[in-house]
Amino acid sequence: MAYISGKSNHFLQALQQCDHQLETWLSRSPANARLLVQDPAAALQAAHLELSREAMIELIDVLTGLARKLNLDLPESAGTA
Repeated sequence: MAYISGKSNHFLQALQQCDHQLETWLSRSPANARLLVQDPAAALQAAHLELSREAMIELIDVLTGLARKLNLDLPESAGTA
């Protein structure tokens, strides 16, 4: 079993709490999914997720890192919250 730090555990719990909300928002429009890839910060604000600022910043960093690893086009400001 992998070790999860307290900070990561808090982030995962916060993410689980908004999972359905994010999934619903994404399913409303393909444009929402594109926005999430192109500008995670704007997408998370548009989705009105109930996340703490710290969890929101961490989620933006994770999504931006994934997009970069997948070689997706990102705006210059992505990942700088």
